[in-house]
Amino acid sequence: MTEHMELENKYFKKFIIPLLNQQSDPDEIYHYTNIHGFEGIISGDVKEEKGVFWATHSDFLNDKTEMKYTLNLSKDIFKDVCKERGLTEEQIKEYTELYEKKLIEKVFNGRYIWEFYTVSFSINPDSNLLWSNYSNNDGYNIKFEFKKLIKENEAYCSHVIYDREKHEDSLKGLLLDLLDIFLKSGYPGKIRGEDKDDFMWAIQTLSWFSIFFKDKCFSQEEEFRIVFPLRKAEKNNYKCRISNGTFIPFIEKKFSKEIVTGVTIGPKNNMDINKEGLYKFLKLNKIEIPLEEIDNSAIPYRY
Repeated sequence: MTEHMELENKYFKKFIIPLLNQQSDPDEIYHYTNIHGFEGIISGDVKEEKGVFWATHSDFLNDKTEMKYTLNLSKDIFKDVCKERGLTEEQIKEYTELYEKKLIEKVFNGRYIWEFYTVSFSINPDSNLLWSNYSNNDGYNIKFEFKKLIKENEAYCSHVIYDREKHEDSLKGLLLDLLDIFLKSGYPGKIRGEDKDDFMWAIQTLSWFSIFFKDKCFSQEEEFRIVFPLRKAEKNNYKCRISNGTFIPFIEKKFSKEIVTGVTIGPKNNMDINKEGLYKFLKLNKIEIPLEEIDNSAIPYRY
């Protein structure tokens, strides 16, 4: 039994496990960052000689816009689900208002048992978009051996899904179950006994969807996410960093430096001494990779 058995409730098993298993795992994944992020990841924990990721709280990804995408989509689908169940127009209005009220209360106010912290990667080894978005074109792209990385940390992972049809299918199944919980009481808003637990787990599952679902306009990122669940009861088990005038909660996740198998230098960073300097920095930090695994981006940069 793992520490996350409680998290793997019936809704998780019914909807999230198939979602995570539907695509094959990559051999390598890539993390784009600026030079300061790169230094922090590689230097990591000096005493333990480990690298360190900062996994960001899922509520703070792009100012909740990613979560809003899934929640807004779910509101539309919930109305369709009500029609399928044969509810009257008056009932549809009543239950839709209930759904939205409960949704905002439980999800946007974070009133559930587990919180999620994520680290984003890509399966694209040399992306013009990611160089621009995450490293100002002069940062670094770290290549990791995926299987060893995930083996070291108890986590969940998946390619981010950009297919709206898949989003709708997954959400419809969950929302049918959620509506059945509402209808079981016979009166809107009255959720009793074990149904309260089912409701909380169903809403928690909705937050899982929001982690792995993104609008197709972001598909060029080819994102792959690793998610670390943390019980909310484990208070002060996180730290905060400052970004754009905001405090962002994160947790540190360590990894063996041997899983770093290559580094690519951003397209704007074309100084002759860069590659040699990077090689010496890696060696200083106990990362022994061949010089040929340190490469420059193949993207031609226009000043």
